[in-house]
This record gives sequence, structure tokens and C-alpha cells, in this order.
Amino acid sequence: MYFEFWIILAIILLIGELLTGGFYLLSIGIGSIVAAILNYLQFSITVQIIAFILITLIFILISRPLYKELNKNTIDKKSNTERLVGLKAKVTEDIDSHKIGTIIVNGEVWKAISDEKISKEEVEILEIEGVKLKVKKSNN
Repeated sequence: MYFEFWIILAIILLIGELLTGGFYLLSIGIGSIVAAILNYLQFSITVQIIAFILITLIFILISRPLYKELNKNTIDKKSNTERLVGLKAKVTEDIDSHKIGTIIVNGEVWKAISDEKISKEEVEILEIEGVKLKVKKSNN
């Protein structure tokens, strides 16, 4: 009776691991497989549950450093607009503290605001405020 439960749980968790890739579901799936083997060998449910918990914890402790090592060179996933912060842009329509202007950054036209008057020159993007980019004069 419990054998089928452990096998189905292991299959679901291993498929989930393929979809997520965080190693947590893999660890629980391995614990489920060990519990299924113990069930097949006719160990009590108490032994199966204890083995499931211990094996899962051991594999989580082993897999965390491996996961961190495999993912240490991944790029920080910022949204497209967050990637604009710090970039240089060209003012196409004058900006001042009372008037929204426009800039071109990466070939796209954006509305821009600033605390200072800026004519058609290079600016640096400071932050995003709604659908507008806050800019300042470039130091270059």
C-alpha cells in the first residue's frame, strides 16, 4: 500500500525538479525512493518515514553547495527597465524640473524628467519613476 505512495510521490517530485531545478524536490524525491525500497523490503512505516526524513535532509545539505556552485556565474535577472539604470542616453527634447522631455536609449524613445534643465546633450539614467526615466547630466 505505501509502496505505490512512495513511488508516485518520487515520480511527481522528480518531474517537478526537472521543471524547477532548485535541487529541493530532487532531495525529497530521493528520500521517497529510499522509503519505497524500505517498504519493498518490508520495513515498518516508522522506519520508512524516518529514513525518508533523514535521506531528504542529507541530500539537501549535500546539494545546496552544489547548487550554489553551479549557479554562481548566472546573470542577475533584472527587468528590461531596471537594466536601463546607469546607462547613457541622448536628450531629444529639452527637460527641466517643470517639463517632461524625451531621450533615446538603446534606440528607444522614453519620457524623461530631471531636477535640472537639460538641453540636447548626453545624460545618465538614475532611476525609473512609473513610465518615465529620471536623468541627470552626464559627467562625460
